Amino acid sequence: MKPRWVWFQVALGLAAAAPSVAGAVLGSPLALDDWGFAAAARYATFVHGFGAQTRQRPLSGISDWALFRFFGTHPVPHLVVLAILNAAAAVLLWRLLDRWVPRRVAVLAALVWVALPNRASTRLWVTTTPLVLSLVLLLAGLLVASREPLSSGRFGTALTLLALSVLAYEGGIGIGVAGLLAVVWTRADHERRLRWAAVTVGVTGVVGGWVLVSSPKVGTSPPPLRNLSYLTSAHFGDAVLSSPLVALVVLVAVTWCVVTVVLPGFEASTDQKLVVVGLAVIFLGSAPFAVVGFPFSVSGFFDRGNLFADLGTALVYGSLLGMLLQLPWRPLGLVVACVAIVALAVPNVTSVRNYVRAGRDGRRFLAAVDALPVDMRTKGPVTFLPLPDHGGVAEFLADYDISAALALRYHIARAFPRALMAVRATGFRHSEGQVFELVDHELEPRPAILG
Repeated sequence: MKPRWVWFQVALGLAAAAPSVAGAVLGSPLALDDWGFAAAARYATFVHGFGAQTRQRPLSGISDWALFRFFGTHPVPHLVVLAILNAAAAVLLWRLLDRWVPRRVAVLAALVWVALPNRASTRLWVTTTPLVLSLVLLLAGLLVASREPLSSGRFGTALTLLALSVLAYEGGIGIGVAGLLAVVWTRADHERRLRWAAVTVGVTGVVGGWVLVSSPKVGTSPPPLRNLSYLTSAHFGDAVLSSPLVALVVLVAVTWCVVTVVLPGFEASTDQKLVVVGLAVIFLGSAPFAVVGFPFSVSGFFDRGNLFADLGTALVYGSLLGMLLQLPWRPLGLVVACVAIVALAVPNVTSVRNYVRAGRDGRRFLAAVDALPVDMRTKGPVTFLPLPDHGGVAEFLADYDISAALALRYHIARAFPRALMAVRATGFRHSEGQVFELVDHELEPRPAILG
């Protein structure tokens, strides 16, 4: 590989790590589940604190236990790990694309993936570390399989990495299975294709089935496909594209690509075919979330559902921008592509700012809790009104995270304080004990909240 492409990989990795690093420097906090994991790692046994999670997603449970056991409640090292994983994912994606698509599309798609603003939680929320680890393993597996010739050793390594990816988080199973099957069918010897394809389906079916059957959320999730209507806006809506006009232009371009590929009588270009492939990857990356009714979002903690589907989104946008570079006025196309990528990246600044502001509120809140009577803050019950919402982000949203945070703050290993956050979306029904609201740097009493 020429030195300029080595430097491109370095720059790409640094750009992918930048939001996490900025969050670490500016004060992005632990949030929501992070506090529960931190308390479990400090006060509970591995089986009691992480047993259920490890039974369903072994790598997820082990990684959470190890990271919170080692780093505790210090957000900076956690965010550094998240930065490294995002950087690794960006480089692996670039190298994988470079083996299968024209280099101009590979470059643009990799840059778009780094720039996409619809998955801030996977850069700034520590709980998403296993998701990004799963993505890294998925991309690594597909990259190994993409090396020629596809030997039995490489196939076995790729399948192992895919299985480990699913055991960290199941979101990439659709992309992994489809990708490995495609590689097997195009790169493997004829006498091995059917056997290896069957092994791929069998192994991933067993692993995926285990993850599903052992899930503690079986029977408690929303109905399948409940939130599917939000999927399009998560990848082609206002939060990703700068305006409705731009969204309309993209929609027309994508539709034209689909028409030229699907209908007879048209001669589709490589870029147009790749747009359709990108749409298929969006579907495969969203399917595991859609079937459990996951609430797709472009902000807050639920935007993590876009992580795997963004591989397809990046390919769609990268291919569309690649078409601009084939216009007669190539310099103009290059300028438009650069402006588009920068425009995609700019909202990430707001995302970092939202997490940093949530961290400031959380620190003010905990400092104010210190002024409450000892029994109230160490035993409860006590109820707190919601903290300010910054783009769907707040450090504390549910009973278990504030209770765990107070247990850690006051070194309470058993019988965590009975503390509630009055957030209806997380299951809050009525207040217990005295009710307080954070005003500036103090907690002020408020009337009781009835169900």
